[in-house]
Amino acid sequence: MGKGHHQLPKIPNASVYKIDNSVVLMNLQKKLAEKGLKDPWIRNHVWRFEDYNRSKYPKSIFSSFFLQGYKYWIPLIGLTIAVESFLGIDYSGHGHGHEADSEHH
Repeated sequence: MGKGHHQLPKIPNASVYKIDNSVVLMNLQKKLAEKGLKDPWIRNHVWRFEDYNRSKYPKSIFSSFFLQGYKYWIPLIGLTIAVESFLGIDYSGHGHGHEADSEHH
């Protein structure tokens, strides 16, 4: 193992993240203040909601996972349901071997 020239990623100073850059967090802070509350750690979430980072970072894991490719999977779900209905495919478990069981009783 020789000496590597790997540079560590640059970690930005915490003062870079300001709540003023995010409309969502400003509204949250205002609603908390109306109730007499304050979130001292709200600055830790600024990177998720900064307006200029919206294209770089997804708003949430849920939206990025489930909405990615929705143009394809929504029609495919509909097609699957239509084909199963047309072919009479039933996953409820009724009709699988019940006729044979009734003959034996």
